[in-house]
Amino acid sequence: MRYVLGRREFVALGAGGVGLFARSNPEHLRRIVISVNVMLDGGAHSGKGLGPSEVSLFTGYQEKAARQYATSGIFFDIRVLEGAYLRQRGYSEIPDKFLAPGMINLFVTDTLGYDIDRDRTGGSSMGPRPRGPRIAADPFYKIFLGLKDARETTLPHEYAHHFTLDTRRSATMGANLWADLRNDYWLWRQRHGVPILEFRVCANSEWARLEGTASLRRESREATAPRG
Repeated sequence: MRYVLGRREFVALGAGGVGLFARSNPEHLRRIVISVNVMLDGGAHSGKGLGPSEVSLFTGYQEKAARQYATSGIFFDIRVLEGAYLRQRGYSEIPDKFLAPGMINLFVTDTLGYDIDRDRTGGSSMGPRPRGPRIAADPFYKIFLGLKDARETTLPHEYAHHFTLDTRRSATMGANLWADLRNDYWLWRQRHGVPILEFRVCANSEWARLEGTASLRRESREATAPRG
C-alpha cells in the first residue's frame, strides 16, 4: 500500500531529496536522482509497527543522507510504503509484494536479525543474486536499516555500497573490508564539502537517472515491452 504523505516529516524526505538541498550541489555536476522504495516494518514490536519516535529518527537519517549526497550531485526520489514485514524461513526475507524493481528497496525496522546484521552495525546492503543450488534468484537491490543499532552515518554508508557498485560484485571478507574503509573515507570527505565522483558511477543503474531522462527511459521500456 502506498503511504499517505500526510505526516510532515515525510514531506521533508521527498522535497529534500529532489530540491531542498540544491544549493549544496556543485553547478558543474548534472543531478543524479536515486529512486528509493522505503518500507516501514509493520511487523515491528510484535505487530504494532514502528512508533512515531522511530519514524522521526529514520526521517532524520534520510534527511542527513540527502544533504550529504547533494554535495556530489546525488538526490533522492522517495516512495514510502507501510505494512511491510520480514518473513522468517530460517532466515529473514522481505516478501516480493513489497519490493519494487527499478528502485533501491530500503527496509526500516527496530532491530535486525543476526542473519542480516551479525556485527550489530544497524545496516546491511545487498544487490541482485543469481539462482543457486538451494537459493532462488533475487533481482532486487536492498538496504536493511535497524534503528536500534544504527547511527547517523549508517544509512549513507549503505547507500555508498550501491552507489560505488559494490553490490554488483561478488563479496569476500577482504573485499568488504576494503570497500568499508574506502567508502567511509569518501563519505568523510563528502561531509566536508568535497564532491565524490566515485559515488556517481551509479548513474546508469536501473534505480538511478540523470535529471531530465526519466521520460526517455520510460518510452524505451514501453517500446521494448512484450505485446500481448
